[in-house]
Amino acid sequence: MTSQLLNPPAPPTLHETGCLLLASSGFYVRINEDGSASLVDGIQDITLADFTPAEIEDIAYQLNNKVGNTR
Repeated sequence: MTSQLLNPPAPPTLHETGCLLLASSGFYVRINEDGSASLVDGIQDITLADFTPAEIEDIAYQLNNKVGNTR
């Protein structure tokens, strides 16, 4: 039996305006001009979820609250 090395794709590096890469997970958030956003799998280039501006505002508020309102 021969040994095979796994060769997964590298996580994307984003230089696209309006996108926020989520660590090295390969997922990113694409912020649209109207304030809505999409969660995207950057490796497979698939949109996983769409969010309204109100939902994005709530997510930002909750993240800020969870990290102790640090700036």
